[in-house]
Amino acid sequence: MRAVLERAAGRLQELLDPGEAFTAYLEAEESDFLRLNGNRVRQAGHVSQARLKLDLIRGSRHVEATLALSGEPDTDAAALRSLLAELRRILPLVPEDPYLAYAGESARSHDIRPGLLPEADAVLATLRQSAAGLDLVGHWAAGNLFRGFAGSAGQWHWFQAESFTFDWSLYQRADKAVKGRYAGSDWDADTLATRIAATRSQLDIMARPAQVLPPGAYRVYLAPAALGEILGVVAWQGFGLRALRTRQTPLLRLADREASLNPCVQLVEHCAGGTAPRFGPQGFPLPEQVPLIEAGHFRECLADARSGREYGVPVNAAAERPASLEMGAGHLAMADAAALVGDGLLVSDLWYGNLSDHARCAVTGMTRYACLRVEEGRMLSPVEPMRFDVSLYDLLGEGLLGLTRERELLTDTGTYEQRSTNTALLPGALVRDFPLTL
Repeated sequence: MRAVLERAAGRLQELLDPGEAFTAYLEAEESDFLRLNGNRVRQAGHVSQARLKLDLIRGSRHVEATLALSGEPDTDAAALRSLLAELRRILPLVPEDPYLAYAGESARSHDIRPGLLPEADAVLATLRQSAAGLDLVGHWAAGNLFRGFAGSAGQWHWFQAESFTFDWSLYQRADKAVKGRYAGSDWDADTLATRIAATRSQLDIMARPAQVLPPGAYRVYLAPAALGEILGVVAWQGFGLRALRTRQTPLLRLADREASLNPCVQLVEHCAGGTAPRFGPQGFPLPEQVPLIEAGHFRECLADARSGREYGVPVNAAAERPASLEMGAGHLAMADAAALVGDGLLVSDLWYGNLSDHARCAVTGMTRYACLRVEEGRMLSPVEPMRFDVSLYDLLGEGLLGLTRERELLTDTGTYEQRSTNTALLPGALVRDFPLTL
């Protein structure tokens, strides 16, 4: 894939007219996929693809297009020539862009993160043994993800990472299921078997009659995936510099020092720790870490290339929402979750989340997938889906009782157009007064 970008950049350099510049951003992958139903493979495939985002620039005007590359030099050269001609035709028609920003220095970087990926047969062997007799529905994806940047001023960045994701559900009946996930770079069959065993144990509880709970405030353990759903909604606009400067961030009270979270809350954008590249489509190198919340207080914003130009600040993000979110660990043991709840709920996943009140930084959604009633530290029965509406200032403020010392790597399992590089490393959270409204 590196050679594909090198050839494209070299060809573009030859075709440039005086006064023109370009940036080229490559998104590519070599991925294997498995889709399972009833713990059997229903579909298997391999995807090899590369897409080039080309931005043609003259002065403060620019126009962008995306081209699928075949990897065949003559075919790609002809396609680039044709695309460049079309962009030249459009360029005089677009207005000047006062916030156009791209890396002008000839910086270079090379970041390869190898992994230990299994053959598909090894994955299936583990599933045959650990999920025998279960109705397992799942999706496996593994392989190399590539990102690259080349600019007409000589800039060059290359990123390559091997990773895998396995997302599954064990179905008991109808809408009663338990969801599980395993992702990373270094495959370990025992880890997958352990996680499937954990979901199997909850599946036995899902067979019991579901309880209908009255609305109220409950003591709750939020597993990392459930906590991640809430944080993901807040982070969509919460940490962006533009959202802060235009007063649209749901974390405005936190940023204005009118509110704070529990002192144990630490959130960072950790580019060096996830599977996202440390550069963006405009070629700016990114720091290893950006502290977002420190000791419960707002620390820094994420500024992409356009915001950096508009507000005169250094660029520290490819986009103004986290791509490698990481939350600091606590001291609780994840295995003690039910005992720590005592009387309340254990929430493995949430159905969805949306902002319900910007001013309160409140998120609403529904419970689903192994929301279990806990009494005297024992998981007793499933709970019928209920709506929640909770302010982050309450959830991770006075309502936070503790975080687990173990953290789970959550990957964005979306494969629309391509595999995502976004990740989150999160603990579980024990909270009080979690509001279920209906």
